[in-house]
Amino acid sequence: MGKSQRFPVGFPPAIREIIKEQVGILGNSEAEVVKNIVLIYLTEKGLLKKFKKKDKEERER
Repeated sequence: MGKSQRFPVGFPPAIREIIKEQVGILGNSEAEVVKNIVLIYLTEKGLLKKFKKKDKEERER
């Protein structure tokens, strides 16, 4: 997928608590939990598949 990039993200306290509860289930840190939630969402929506297909087409050119 290429280089990683950091995004500063702020969450309200209620969402932070949900994220903290998922540490150990969806990842080993709060940042990893957020990253995995985003990846799960993109996968469910089929957006990663579209991205992979587009990236493959560009490399074939």
